[in-house]
Amino acid sequence: MGYSTEFRGILTFQKDLTIGMLKALQTYLGEDCRDHPEWEKTEDLDYVNISVRNDLAGLEWDGSEKTYGMTAIINMITHNMRQEFPHFQLSGQLEAQGESFDDRWVLVLDDSGIAHRAEVVITGTILECPDCGHKFQLAGLETA
Repeated sequence: MGYSTEFRGILTFQKDLTIGMLKALQTYLGEDCRDHPEWEKTEDLDYVNISVRNDLAGLEWDGSEKTYGMTAIINMITHNMRQEFPHFQLSGQLEAQGESFDDRWVLVLDDSGIAHRAEVVITGTILECPDCGHKFQLAGLETA
C-alpha cells in the first residue's frame, strides 16, 4: 500500500513563465525520476507529482496518492531548470498533512528558492474519539 501525504498551497513563479520554460517544466511533470538518469539530483526520488496551475501562476501538488520526497522534487526541478533558465525561481509554501495526525509540516522556500521542510508544532488539546480513534485538536498550529 504505502503512505500518502496531501499538500495545499502554491509555489509561485518569480518571473513570468515563458513558452520555453513551460516546455522545459513539462518534461518533468508526472515523470518517474528513476527513468531519467540524465536529470541531476534525482537520487532516491520517485514520481514528480506536481503540475503547473491552470492560470500559469506557479506549481501545485497534482493530487496523486503516495507522493514522496516533495522537498527534494522541488529542489531537483529548481536545480535542473536553472541550468537552462538561470533566473528560474519559486516562492511560497506547501502545507503537508500525512495520514498520521501528527505528520504535519510545511515546505518553505528560502530567499534563494531552495526548498526546506519546516516541522509544525501541534499545540493545544489533542483529543481522540473513543469510537473510531480519530485524533483532532482544539487549538491552532505553529511553525517550528
